[in-house]
Amino acid sequence: MNVSGKVPHTVDRLKELLKKLGLLYLDNAKLTVTEKLTELVSAGVMLIVTLVLGIFGIAFLSGACIELLALMLPVWACYLIMGGAFLILIGVLALLKKKIVVNPIARFISRLVYEQRDGNE
Repeated sequence: MNVSGKVPHTVDRLKELLKKLGLLYLDNAKLTVTEKLTELVSAGVMLIVTLVLGIFGIAFLSGACIELLALMLPVWACYLIMGGAFLILIGVLALLKKKIVVNPIARFISRLVYEQRDGNE
């Protein structure tokens, strides 16, 4: 029984298979990073578009509120009321920053990084 010829062939075959496995893992990592970056960038673009449209909407609504208040009050008082309303909104946002801003962002990023796995694995 001559096994000396089989050992180098087996080692070479093992090297080939390990190299192929490593390349497959690398391709999987590339695809996963691409998928996660696509989701992150698309969420960022949606955030920017929503913010821009929201700013325009708030500007028009505050202008309409000023015009409505101007029917009963002097214009300078209307601007003060709207300015105060925006300062109150800023204060509420500052107080609830973690609940309104930080936690949703952390949930989104953790959902991207740590995929939900079904119990079959």
